[in-house]
Amino acid sequence: MDSEAQSAEGRLQRVRFTDVDYGNRVEIAFILNLGEPACIEGEVESDKIASTLKIHVFSMDRAIDHSLRANIGRRVRVLGWAFGEHTAHHRAPIVMRVTAVEARP
Repeated sequence: MDSEAQSAEGRLQRVRFTDVDYGNRVEIAFILNLGEPACIEGEVESDKIASTLKIHVFSMDRAIDHSLRANIGRRVRVLGWAFGEHTAHHRAPIVMRVTAVEARP
C-alpha cells in the first residue's frame, strides 16, 4: 500500500449481494463505476490489477460512510488507499478505503 492517497472518480452505486457460503447473508457494498479504466501496481500479486471499471469503496469512519450513503447515484471523487481484492467480501477487483468524498458535477 502506498503512503500517498489515490483518487478515483465515477458514479457511486449501492449494491446488494447475497453470500450463499454464509447462510444467504446479505451484504451491501458501495461500488464506484468509473468512466475510464483504473489499474494498480502493488508489491504483492493481489495488488496487481491491470484494468477495471469498478472499485469497491468503503470507510471505517462514520462521517465518511454517511457521505457515501448520501451520494448514491451521484458522481463523486473519492480519496483513499487502494488495494486488490483478496477476500470473498471484496466486490470489485480494486478496493479502496476512502478518507474523503467530494460531489462532482
